Amino acid sequence: MNAVRPSVPSFVKALEKSEKPIDAIKAGRETLKQFLDYQFDQFDDGAAVAELVKERATFVDQILKKIWQHFIPEHINASLLAVGGYGRGELHPYSDIDVLILTQDAESQHEQFSTFITFLWDLGFDVGHALRSVDECIAAGLEDVATATNLLESRWITGDYSLYEHLSTIWKREDFWPSQAFFQAKFDEQQARHRRFNDTTYQLEPNVKESPGGLRDIQTIYWVAKRHFKASSINQLVQNQFLTIEEYRELEAAYKYLNRVRFALHRMKKRREDRLLFDHQQHIAESFGYKDTNEKMAVEQFMNSYYRNVQNVVKVNEILLQHFREEIFISSKPEVKQVNARFKLVDKYLDIEYPTVFSDFPTALLEVFLILQHYPEIEGIRSHTIRSIRDNLHLIDDNFRRDPINKALFIEIFRQPKGVNAAIRRMHTYGILSAYLPVFAKITGLMQFNIFHAYTVDDHTILVIRNLRRFFVEEYAYEFPTAHQIAKSVCKPEILFLAGLFHDIAKGRGGAHEVLGAEDAKIFAKQHNLSQEDSDLLSWLVRYHLEFSGIAQKKDLSDPAVIHHFAEIVEDQKRLDYLYLLTVADVCATSDEVWNDWKNALFLELYNETTNVLDEASSTPKNRAKKALQAQEKAKEILAKRELKSSDYQPFWDSLSKTEFFSRQTPADIARISKLLYNRDLKSTHIYLQNQAQRGATEVLIYMPDRDFLFAHITYALDKLNLNVMEARIYSTTQNMTLVILYILDNELHSISDKQMHKAIIEKIQSQLAEPEIDPAEMRPMLNSRRIRCFETPTEIIFHKINKHLTELTINTKDIPGLLSRIGCAMKTCNIRIHDAKINTVGEKAEDVFFISDTNNQAITEQHKKDELTEALLSLIEKDA
Repeated sequence: MNAVRPSVPSFVKALEKSEKPIDAIKAGRETLKQFLDYQFDQFDDGAAVAELVKERATFVDQILKKIWQHFIPEHINASLLAVGGYGRGELHPYSDIDVLILTQDAESQHEQFSTFITFLWDLGFDVGHALRSVDECIAAGLEDVATATNLLESRWITGDYSLYEHLSTIWKREDFWPSQAFFQAKFDEQQARHRRFNDTTYQLEPNVKESPGGLRDIQTIYWVAKRHFKASSINQLVQNQFLTIEEYRELEAAYKYLNRVRFALHRMKKRREDRLLFDHQQHIAESFGYKDTNEKMAVEQFMNSYYRNVQNVVKVNEILLQHFREEIFISSKPEVKQVNARFKLVDKYLDIEYPTVFSDFPTALLEVFLILQHYPEIEGIRSHTIRSIRDNLHLIDDNFRRDPINKALFIEIFRQPKGVNAAIRRMHTYGILSAYLPVFAKITGLMQFNIFHAYTVDDHTILVIRNLRRFFVEEYAYEFPTAHQIAKSVCKPEILFLAGLFHDIAKGRGGAHEVLGAEDAKIFAKQHNLSQEDSDLLSWLVRYHLEFSGIAQKKDLSDPAVIHHFAEIVEDQKRLDYLYLLTVADVCATSDEVWNDWKNALFLELYNETTNVLDEASSTPKNRAKKALQAQEKAKEILAKRELKSSDYQPFWDSLSKTEFFSRQTPADIARISKLLYNRDLKSTHIYLQNQAQRGATEVLIYMPDRDFLFAHITYALDKLNLNVMEARIYSTTQNMTLVILYILDNELHSISDKQMHKAIIEKIQSQLAEPEIDPAEMRPMLNSRRIRCFETPTEIIFHKINKHLTELTINTKDIPGLLSRIGCAMKTCNIRIHDAKINTVGEKAEDVFFISDTNNQAITEQHKKDELTEALLSLIEKDA
């Protein structure tokens, strides 16, 4: 049954007749609840949100007016004003009620006003309020543009109207935010807000209000128009010929759409909510009627629609703010500098020489970006030039793409020493990239519904190019010193930037995107007359752009066979350099949370080890035995300098001779660990913690009497402390001792510097090792993060025999709390010994690799043992799911 629209008089009657305030509060809350239910029913029936938010503002006006009249005597000289969004006459279901109480005598009337505001809170309103005189409003507004903006949107509700009229005159004062100052402040405010969201419309969990292209960008246009032109609506900009009919329709459609999404968020959460989080997206997609198809999930279809709307807002916002700038900052004699027959600079902004430049010379659609790169003093493009670019995109057809001049210009943009990132970003924003490269159009706004990729495919691609460009700039050398040094040796940065452009261009088509993308890159190279060498390098980079990070994070980098295999793929130092830069830029462009010191250390280790192999003069051994011997010789030299005789530590070394300790640890680590442990009591447990800066992690060293299933106990203890194991190595000695080396990070994926925490870790491990068993029932319940719960990640378990002693076990599953502890318990149940573990988390997915054997150090080959372990793993991993 649909809710009935409640009437204000029923609440007023209760307010006037009630002897107890609580009765009036109950009546008021019931009235507001009925109105909310009524509006939600209207929304569910398809009512226009624009009408609903206006209706709510009007309804609240009536409520506040009656409450004011009840609590504030008529003789009090004061006025109640609505400000902010409420002042615009727009109020979403759970939005703040922002009010300004205007009075000339606040102190003597403070008690009445306090009672009024308290009553509003008691009713359940989220009230933002200020109590000021007109002079105080002026002073506060001069100090803060946000306060001034609130005053710009103020609207009288009740009380002394003359006070409101007096306040309204402040906008006629020359010293109160003149148009130029107000525009610049709002523009700077928008720029700062956009930077908080990495200047991208395509974040996967955007804020409907604050993200680029959101409601706030439309409101910024309105504020500037209202201040400068006294416009009461954006529609008036069409009448003043500042906005085209088409642009107005785009803006109006986007405003209605975003408000509908925001209203749906409030409807769903039953509270104020402006973030389109993953679980919200799925719910709204369903409520908006989207259905899963073979090509796209419903949520991806919904988000594509969202991105189209916000991108339209960004485009129109840029054009209008630039137009305002030209109008507001116009000089009587603008400084004009001729660039060529087609372009000129007007007060440092690029402009077309005449209206038909692009239709007469379509090549100018690319030339404009080269000009921007050649003239660093250019601050932007004039508004009607941006409009003209958008209006002439249809000229970029097959004939345009086949034109040798256009091909040369496109490549030349990527070859420029400066401005590459800005040019490519603008080309994307104005639609040039999608028009020139139809394959790029296919990934524009393409969403990947996972946590790992924080941006859509096209915006991620632009960020990769931006990251690559920064590697070459001295100013940003501190961010990635190694990448900066490597970049200095790169002869053709344009090939690297083009690889960034093409690396994900085949996503969403089905099939391996790196293979399909390599073919696209090869076709592009041939069409654009790149040399065979450059073409091969470009397509190779796209084909193998996933290889570097996969090996660094999942393979045993101490194994010479792994390094040599990778070196065979790379073939030479040049390719390794290019691939390293592309990989770092790619990983850092997936999300702000992905890169850390641990990952940096892994990448550097793979890069350096592969460089050694590629060096023709290298004496790097090709097998573990040779590597172990070389490592021992170097470790001996280090220990000799520390005044340790070989006879002192030889028994310790002999006990490890049948393990891969010497081939897997660096000479420095061998020396350090040897000095620490060579004379330790063989009946006791010794635990040491040390931050390893070169690895970007905290090392946990455990030397104790031999015991199976240590991994299960240790990970169980560390899980209790909410710590992350990144890598584990376990060596069983001939002296019936076990050496365990782990590298751990805290919950923020940083090394652990707090010495008290070091002590707590040691105590927790010691306590757990004293326990004979682990009770799976005591494991942390699977309280997945809000994000992870949104995804279905089926568990995949893969066995691969390495040799007669070891089996590689890969487990791909959801990144649940205590995952390693669960895996360790499953291994213990099945009498499986873990020798090594490489832990890798990709967004909501864990991709962990273990090197295992039975308790006799034999590989797991029998199918029934594999089935038994698989069943145990699934049982514990999916426990409580």
